[in-house]
Amino acid sequence: MPDQLRQDLQGCSDAMFILESALHRSLQLTGAPLGNVQLMDWRTRSLSIATHHGFNDAFLTTFRCVTIDDGSACARAVRAHTPIVIADVLCDAEFAPYRAVALENGFRAVQSTPLVSSSGAFLGVLSTHFSTPHRPSDREMIAIAHLSEVTANALIYQRAIARATDGRDNGHHTQLNDQLDRARSSLARSWKLLQRLNQKSLPEAG
Repeated sequence: MPDQLRQDLQGCSDAMFILESALHRSLQLTGAPLGNVQLMDWRTRSLSIATHHGFNDAFLTTFRCVTIDDGSACARAVRAHTPIVIADVLCDAEFAPYRAVALENGFRAVQSTPLVSSSGAFLGVLSTHFSTPHRPSDREMIAIAHLSEVTANALIYQRAIARATDGRDNGHHTQLNDQLDRARSSLARSWKLLQRLNQKSLPEAG
């Protein structure tokens, strides 16, 4: 998985491709049929869906923009700055307003993991949804956390590339080159983490 992810994301200048690759891999890792990636807007203190798999219009309307005070798993992940697992949405009081849309979309459990870079930048949330009550294993959650870090680092690298090629930033090449170097280093560290994890025989899903 690390080698394929590296081929997919290394030097990628397309943010949507990065997000879709991360979502696809997260579904493989957890065996979940549904998932989405949301990006954080700190100006509005809200999450917005950037890419998704398997959801209907009712879900997308309900979760198109989620404030961090919300009772959903993704909002709690922002507040707690840590992964959140709801093993059964029908037994979770905070999730009560969304039970109907959950059942309509065929999921009973969800995990939401923050997209946090090696430098600590919080960029969004990666969520996968399960058709039955379920709690991912510790090893799966570790794999998702590493995947989320790789994704966050790749997004920062992509944004640095975009700024470096933006004519408005022509006078700041030294600073931008430093940012690119830091982003490259962060990606390299993330690849190594994923490599070590895979060598400990995480089972492939899907």
